[in-house]
Amino acid sequence: KIHDGDTLNLRDGRRIRILGINAPELGRDGGADQAYARDAMRAVETFFAGGRQAYLQFDRELQDTYERYLAHVYRRDGANLERYLLVRGLAYQVVIPPNLTLADCLAHAERDAKAARKGVWRLHPVAATQVRTGGFQRVLGKVASVEFDDIWRIRFEGGFSAVIKPQDQANFVRITVAAWLGQQLEVRGWVYPLRGRGRESGAGLLPWQLRLYTPAAVEVREAE
Repeated sequence: KIHDGDTLNLRDGRRIRILGINAPELGRDGGADQAYARDAMRAVETFFAGGRQAYLQFDRELQDTYERYLAHVYRRDGANLERYLLVRGLAYQVVIPPNLTLADCLAHAERDAKAARKGVWRLHPVAATQVRTGGFQRVLGKVASVEFDDIWRIRFEGGFSAVIKPQDQANFVRITVAAWLGQQLEVRGWVYPLRGRGRESGAGLLPWQLRLYTPAAVEVREAE
């Protein structure tokens, strides 16, 4: 069964979270669908139109914290589902170590869709000053400060921040991160609120943040 654009349910009861991508979310519990969510789900249905047999390639991690199985997905003829969605602009690439087997291949697929402004690449990123909800987002803003502590924090004008945790810092070049100061930066990933936000804002904590795992989630943009 196709649960949504990046999740499959198998006959044996396993739920598969497709590695390397994030597709727009379907509305749940009466909520609205994100743009292109239905298109992504229909594309997965088309991908398996000849028969719903999924061939799985596991990477370094077998399951996530939700006990979903993590896998790259193919069909019988060898076509890869992640690439199929990315070239149509119906998903974003996500690069999260240690599951990097297809990272370079998928980056090329996304690059072509982005250049052609297909699907999700017709959408504008959320301004850093306008982040009001959690979930997967592209966020664009000007970097107000870069702080190198136990957690590296990139603060944007308007109260949003991106963080690089200790276990991810080896994936970045510190001098490159420092050079983001004053730049227009687009970052992508899952936005979440800090605990106690609002009550602790006077202590310098920011209300919404996003974790950066690799430089693949960062793009320096030309100032408009």
